[in-house]
Amino acid sequence: MCNPRKVMIHIAQSIEEAWKKTISESATVCEELKQIASISAEIELDREMGEAALEMLERVLTGDFPGHEAWSRNESGDFVKELEDISLCYQPHTRQLTMTAHLSRMVNAEAEAAAEICGVTIGEIAFSAIGHYYEDGWKNRTEELAIKEAQEQVEIRLARALNKLHEGQQHEKTADKKEELQQKSHTQALLKLEEKKEEVRTALRLQLQSQLANRRREAFYTINRAVGEAYRQTLCKLVLDNGGRIISDRQSGSVIDLELEI
Repeated sequence: MCNPRKVMIHIAQSIEEAWKKTISESATVCEELKQIASISAEIELDREMGEAALEMLERVLTGDFPGHEAWSRNESGDFVKELEDISLCYQPHTRQLTMTAHLSRMVNAEAEAAAEICGVTIGEIAFSAIGHYYEDGWKNRTEELAIKEAQEQVEIRLARALNKLHEGQQHEKTADKKEELQQKSHTQALLKLEEKKEEVRTALRLQLQSQLANRRREAFYTINRAVGEAYRQTLCKLVLDNGGRIISDRQSGSVIDLELEI
């Protein structure tokens, strides 16, 4: 074995290379779409029995009487009763009962915008690499192998430098285009979202109508039961206040059987 020797490979290259590439940007937009459908009816207890009946109805909805669960009250003082997918709302000041169905659905849309850009990469790059060998070929370290390894190192460095040069010069040219494509894709996504929203609104309206129709019977039973109890309690109070007496007071389901003596 003798002292190691070295071989140097040096490569310099002028770059003037045309390039062309396609860039694209995508955008996704979403929105929660809410739909409400309602049916309102006026409760006219006062026409036959005066304000006392309406006051008694509020007591029923407050839960003052056994067998009648209290309704909740909102910030406006209205009575609210939830029946699974619909809600009942009684407004004492307007005497309006409203049956409302609510539905919501997330709607999203995606769009992509693309463009082709081109330019020329211009620059100078140079690299050197050293390979080591022994004259006697110790451990197979020959001059041919040293030259080959040095050449490979230089080519790798050149390729990396060329890519970096491309990226640097292309970035400046593509930055403005990317921003333009982002705006374009976002605008297209918003347009698609509006189209989808109209389709979803139509579907939600049909679903809400079906919801109200399916739950109307239960809703009317709930309010009629409360109204019936208000009639019952008002009649009993009127009789007692005027010196009469209640002979019998029976209730079976939604049927009230009163026997009074005035």
